[in-house]
Amino acid sequence: MSTSVKQALVLALGGGLIVLVILGLARRRLLTTRYALGWLAVGAFVALAALSIPFVGRLGKVANITPTAVLLMISSVLLLAISIQMSISVSLLQERLRTTAEAHALLARRVHELEQTT
Repeated sequence: MSTSVKQALVLALGGGLIVLVILGLARRRLLTTRYALGWLAVGAFVALAALSIPFVGRLGKVANITPTAVLLMISSVLLLAISIQMSISVSLLQERLRTTAEAHALLARRVHELEQTT
């Protein structure tokens, strides 16, 4: 068995494993649908790309890099996109938390002032 076929099998198994893990996490509601879809895209891409090594090999020849590097590059872009989306979500949650904390503090101060006057 050639090295590229072995690499393709390992990548296909890895991609399939990613898909199974993500489906399990999504089923238990540990991942939101938005993130589950992103991670499923990564797993499916890895599995499908591994099964189409000749196509990836041609892309590598055009760019003068190995097929493994092509897969790594595309997977890195997908992971970067997911990371950016997660950063946006965390930033929005932090903003909501800050707004809620400020509103709570203002309300608590107002309640305290009303209690002082009565």
